[in-house]
Amino acid sequence: MILASTKDTAAKNIAARLRELYDFEEVQGQPSLYFYKNLLLAMAGNEMTEITALSQRADEVIVASRHASESGRPTLTVHVPGEPSKRELAIASPPTLKSALRELIVARDELHLPYEVSLEATHHGPTGLAVPVTFVEIGSSPIQWRDKKAAEAVAHAIMAAATSPLKGRQAIGLGGHHYAPRHTQVVLRTDVCIGHVLPRYVVIDEGLIKHALARTSGGVEMLALDWKGLDSCRRQLLQQIAAKLGLQVVRESELLRQAKI
Repeated sequence: MILASTKDTAAKNIAARLRELYDFEEVQGQPSLYFYKNLLLAMAGNEMTEITALSQRADEVIVASRHASESGRPTLTVHVPGEPSKRELAIASPPTLKSALRELIVARDELHLPYEVSLEATHHGPTGLAVPVTFVEIGSSPIQWRDKKAAEAVAHAIMAAATSPLKGRQAIGLGGHHYAPRHTQVVLRTDVCIGHVLPRYVVIDEGLIKHALARTSGGVEMLALDWKGLDSCRRQLLQQIAAKLGLQVVRESELLRQAKI
């Protein structure tokens, strides 16, 4: 299921491009619902960060959304929702994020858009849905939210993620800041799929790692560390936790080095 809020300028823009490019047809008598093959596009009247339940059955949710920042920098982003400080995380689907991120790059370049493309750290809600949730966003100001070409890029990314998720070795990303350039490169250039990204400013302990494991669809085999984005004490702690939980610990620089071989 694809969700878009009628309160969100970017979401409405993306939904319009989805209907235009992929021939979504309105469900008779339900003007807020559209179908394309077996994929449902639903327009909702509330903010997507606040939803607590789905009005329609779904195996997974991809949310078309705006991204806001003070910089106003043109950016296309992908992330899993969650509030790590409260120990509340949505279910992540790493293959969905990988597919969306890669298609954003392809679409951005084909459309000659002056936008950065990035994974973001896990943040905001909703956290309580029983299916995986991924946000694909246009940022970072109203100028970009109304950009039809940017919305077209996001529409293509959402459709790629919904129909052709890219499987690989699944990981939790750790370290770095809110924007995750090193983890973004890992997802783009290697076979690793990253779901939750827990940045350096989050208090990371064994409980949070276990929760992120439990809230990742398909399981996790490694912790992908932004090595320089963590202090030495945090690195040591994460290595101890990984050993206890039977997980690999891999520096992101090592994953990227292997990708060049």
